[in-house]
Amino acid sequence: MRGRFLPILLLLLPLTATAQVCATLPGDMRAARLHVVGGPDALRVERVPVPSLRPGEILVKVHYASINPVDWKLQEAGRLPLPATPGGDFSGEIVGVAPGVTTFACGDRVAGIVDPRERSGSYAEYVAAPVDAVVRAPSAFTLQEAAAYPTVAVAAWRYLVAGADVQAGERVLVHGGAGGVGSIVVQLAKARGAYVIATASARNHAYLRALGADEVIDYRAVRFEDVVRDVDIVVDAVGGDTLTRSPQVLRMGGRLVSLAGRMSDEVCRSGRIVCPATAPWDVQAGLNGVADLIATGKLGVHIDGIYPLHQITQAQQHNRAGSTRGKVVVAIAGDPVQSASGEDVPAVRLPLQAYLDGHATGGRRHFERAFASDAILVGYKDGRYRQWPASDYIAASASERRPADEHARRRTIRQITVTGDVATAVIELDYPDMKALDHMTLLRHDGEWRIAVKAYHAWTPPAAQAAP
Repeated sequence: MRGRFLPILLLLLPLTATAQVCATLPGDMRAARLHVVGGPDALRVERVPVPSLRPGEILVKVHYASINPVDWKLQEAGRLPLPATPGGDFSGEIVGVAPGVTTFACGDRVAGIVDPRERSGSYAEYVAAPVDAVVRAPSAFTLQEAAAYPTVAVAAWRYLVAGADVQAGERVLVHGGAGGVGSIVVQLAKARGAYVIATASARNHAYLRALGADEVIDYRAVRFEDVVRDVDIVVDAVGGDTLTRSPQVLRMGGRLVSLAGRMSDEVCRSGRIVCPATAPWDVQAGLNGVADLIATGKLGVHIDGIYPLHQITQAQQHNRAGSTRGKVVVAIAGDPVQSASGEDVPAVRLPLQAYLDGHATGGRRHFERAFASDAILVGYKDGRYRQWPASDYIAASASERRPADEHARRRTIRQITVTGDVATAVIELDYPDMKALDHMTLLRHDGEWRIAVKAYHAWTPPAAQAAP
């Protein structure tokens, strides 16, 4: 039986002593495991050995993973070697580097994709990944966002850019525009100068317009071929009948690409439309291809729910329901919530996490995602009472710079309670120059949770008061 703690040097055997050793690691870890063919209900969280490194790999302490449909489809199709740890997307911190790897070092924050058909997947506390499937986590993203974007960004790049070769001024129709891949395709097409039309349910129309869609079609109320004509490119993320009807809306010589099915050879050979060959799966090309758009704020990823690892079944079920807006994320490092009630806790965590991300990055977009437009703050700081609008708080807090002492700051969601359309939460902030307990009241409006009231008690610790 392996000990709970072993030096990382032992984990790297039989590699040579030139391996970069970062720290002492546990001998085992928590991971979601599959012992039989099945869907979300077949997953169990167990303790398993930490993966060993092979040449050309890095070992990552996983902070977050995300759910993609391919995860549970591989499980249900019996295409994983049992017992298996599923999962592809991840973000985290490098804790081990194999000999000969020079592109990454211990401590680097990274994001990437692993193939669970070949190795232990990302639903685990540690993952060994080949360097060609990993990039540095975008500095403009939180680690939650960094875990959410790899597969959908590579897929969007693969089909829209490498496959369909989208050009400025072209008209692009995106089926399934609100989903993980579709939402990235919409943004990517818009950033490259295209006119974008997207299909989605009515509840996602405002969301898609905010992403840049020029037109949005409610596929439940309108047949898209009745209102769309002469588009240059169709990107299909739905398949089935949606795919077979799509050639009708293409201009002569228009391109049709699908992530969810294949058009008949007869239709593709007819000469009226073009069905480009599917480009190779290239993680580096896809993630590097969208890097500048992320850095300049032209491409983002929406998180639809955050689940702890022990709720991996619920996380996959959320994605499998087929109505996900963007991505579902799994917090691998542990659930910070000590106690919670209510069925909507993963959705309530989104604005709370955005609030924490605002503090961690100084990013205005995170604070604006956290608070309702008319939210207020009321409380005490070092005994002085204040009441002020959240808009003033955001203006004061959104420095757009990561705090210089971020490594010494700790933030914890201590409790969440949900009752109908109202939720309460307690957040603890532990900084070198400030301690605080934030009591949040959140309301659900138009399907989204936002912080409506922040009541706080904050104080300056004695050590900071005595500092010159």
